[in-house]
Parts: sequence; C-alpha cells; structure tokens
Amino acid sequence: MNVHRNWIHRHRLGAFLVLAFGLSWWPWPLALVEPDSEPMVWFGPLIAAVLVTALAHGPGALWALARSTIRWRAPWPTWAFAALGPFGLAVLTGAAAYALGLIESVDAYQPDGWSTLLDVLVVMITTALLGGPLFEEVGWRGFFQPELQRRHSAVWASMVVGTVWVIWHLPLLVTDPTGQRPPLPFTAWVLAQAVLIAWVYNTSRGSVLIAVVFHTAANTAGRMLLEPLVGEPGFSAVWWLMAALYLLAAAVLIWRTRGRLGVTHLGTTRPDPIITKPEERTITST
Repeated sequence: MNVHRNWIHRHRLGAFLVLAFGLSWWPWPLALVEPDSEPMVWFGPLIAAVLVTALAHGPGALWALARSTIRWRAPWPTWAFAALGPFGLAVLTGAAAYALGLIESVDAYQPDGWSTLLDVLVVMITTALLGGPLFEEVGWRGFFQPELQRRHSAVWASMVVGTVWVIWHLPLLVTDPTGQRPPLPFTAWVLAQAVLIAWVYNTSRGSVLIAVVFHTAANTAGRMLLEPLVGEPGFSAVWWLMAALYLLAAAVLIWRTRGRLGVTHLGTTRPDPIITKPEERTITST
C-alpha cells in the first residue's frame, strides 16, 4: 500500500489530468457519429480530484476537500466580487457594445426567461448543480490550483489551470454547429476567469464554494448577455468585448496584488494542511 500511494503521490498531477479528461471526453467519439448528442460530460474533474486525493493523501485529505466545498466564511468584498462581479462585467459589456453600435437596442438584453431576479437565481442554481461549475471547480480549484501553487506563483498556476481548462472544453468547441463559443475569445475569457477565480479562492482561504459561485455567475451573466445575439452580426464582436473586459479585470487584479492573487507566501492558502508526503505518515495495511 505504501508503494502504491508513493507512486500516485509522485504522479498525482498527471493522474488527475488523465482521469479528468478521460472521464469527461468519453462521449466525444459518439458525438461524432450522432451530432445531436453531448460531446462531453462535466463530472470528470470532480471524480478525478476525489480519486487522486483519496489515493495519494488518504481520507483526511479527502475530508478537507469536502469541507472546502461548503466553506462559506470569506471577506465580504470577496463574496461581492464572486457573486456580482460577472454581472457587472456583463452590464459594462452591453453598455459598451451599445455605445459602439454593435447592437441596435438595449431591448436585446431582455431574453425570455430572465424577467425577474427569481428567474436569474433559479438559472444560477441549476447551472451550478447541473451545468458544470460544481463538478469542475472541485477539480480545477479544489485540487489542481493549490497543487500548482505549492511550487509556482499564483499567476503561473492560474495560467496553467486556465490553459488546461480551455483544452478540456475542446469537444464543445469543435462540435458546436451554432458557433456560440468562438474559440479565440472563449479562450481569452477562460484564461481571464482562471485568474479571477484563483483570487477569490485564495482570499477565501481555499473555498471551493466561492469559486463555484463565481463560475456560476460568469456562466449565467454570459448567457444573459450573449444568447439574444446568437446569429446577429455583432455577436463575435460582443464576445471579444466581453473577453477584453475580463482580461482587463484580471490584469488589474494581478497588478493590485503584485501577482500574489491572495497568496501571502509560496504554497497553498488552504487552512487545512491536508497534503503530506506518504513516507512521513504511518499507514496501516489491512
């Protein structure tokens, strides 16, 4: 058991990535045959994080990861930024698009099903639970980000996470016949999000919950902004405008935090020291 755990511990990042991609991409070949089917599933990063954490670090680490998904205590500015920041960026994008003549009327931003705050909250809850944020963030921020931050800066770690996150979406990007996710602005948007979510995760001392909230708000605000414009002449330009504002927000955050993104020293900000070297622990085999 020690030998197996040592091996998994040494290769935990590789094992996580193989599982995250493999468990998410298995429907892709089926989608090539049946275009109407989903090309990927969302739960790969979550299962990968759970399995690798349990096998490499043991039940104590797994329990700490679970606690991070319900950790709600964080500074109120962090909560405000996570819950409202993406909607603010969407409003700015819409206003700028209107000012630049990319859309003809603000009525374009009144899509069906979004007429009340309750509608928005319902969409956010269903998006968080079924649309990907919960399944993804346990892996990307709950496992991958802190592992990388042990040896690299928070900015470098977030760029690696963002790049992997973009590649993970590849089945959606190449099989989408509607063009709702233009690859280049989508890539820029996701990379900027990786920086912003790293900051809310780190400043909340490792709360996956608050990362899920930001991810959910970004997806919901993006839908509200872009869905009414699908097929319109200014759709791609609005996408680029939204990505540019996210990149600007990420750049400002990096500058304001001097690249630390909430990390006060090299390593994880998680309050529980859950990662230990296997050889430093006493493991009883049964």
